[in-house]
Parts: sequence; structure tokens; C-alpha cells
Amino acid sequence: MSSDVQSIISRHDPARWSKTLAHRPKAELPFDPFQVLAKSSLLFDATVYIDQLKGELPRPIVDLVAARTILHGAPALAELAVTIGALDPADRRTQATLTPIIEVLRRINPARIIVPSYEIWLEAAVMAGILARTQAIPKPDRRKFLNDTLLFLQAADAGAVMISRNSRDLDLLLQMKPQVGVLLYDRG
Repeated sequence: MSSDVQSIISRHDPARWSKTLAHRPKAELPFDPFQVLAKSSLLFDATVYIDQLKGELPRPIVDLVAARTILHGAPALAELAVTIGALDPADRRTQATLTPIIEVLRRINPARIIVPSYEIWLEAAVMAGILARTQAIPKPDRRKFLNDTLLFLQAADAGAVMISRNSRDLDLLLQMKPQVGVLLYDRG
């Protein structure tokens, strides 16, 4: 077993995680944009891009984003890009949906895109597997946590703050690794 794998298992021993994690009240979660450190860069979950396109990103988040360096995680961009292939090209509504997504992807500076390392993939897979088991996710849906976990760990690795509307899943990840910077929001 490689030292990377052994180190990850030591940090996230699956045997330590045997109980279902309870979701915490909103008041205990990081929803305050004024708590984000002044020089922190930001990493978006796919929810941020979607809400921005719909004009539903809350004003405090828009203001924070305007003043910070933005990093783009490959897993979030892949979540957007899968829509390009998934929507039926014969459906007359498809082009109207795809045009803004394609424009967002085109405008992203490739120098700001971060890709998960092998170690982040391994750690994310172990953590996502633990959550799938402890939260009783049915086997066909067990990869549910993987993209969020990848982005969560990328934020930690880059010293960035992950922004997301997905408070339920991020609450669980923060219970496993509370030192990661996360900012949650509700739609504006």
C-alpha cells in the first residue's frame, strides 16, 4: 500500500465513522460572508455558477466575488459541461439553456482552473465512501458526495474558501474536516 493511501486511511479511518452524521442547525454553519478572511481566494461549487446565471446569487456573495481572486475547480466545471452532452439537441429549449453555460466556460481563464491531484482524488473517494455508508445512500447513488468532496479538498489544498449553496452536504464534510474554509449561502 502506498504511503499516500496509508496516510489518508490514518486521517479518515473508516472504522471511526460508524454513526449517521446529523445535520446541524443553520446557525452553526458558515453563512456569514464577513467571516471570510480578507485575502482568501474563492473556489466555486457548481451551484454558484448556476445561481449566477439565473440571477439568484445573493448580493453579499456577488460583492465578495467581485473583490476576490476566483479559482475554478475542474469538478464543478465538469458538472456544468455534462449538461452540454446531456440535453437533447433536438429539443428547441436546449440552445437557450446551453448558450449561457458555454459562455461561462469560455470566459474562464485556464490559469485559474485547478485540477485535483491523485492524493486529493484518493482522499475524496475515501471521505465520499464513508459518507455514502454512514448516511445510508443506496448503492447506485454512492458517488453522490464525490464532486463536492473533491472541491472541498481542493479548496483546502489551495488555501481557498469554497462557496456553495449545498449546505446539507457541506455540513457533513465540515464535520469530517472542520478546518476547511467554506462559505454557504441561500438563494437571493
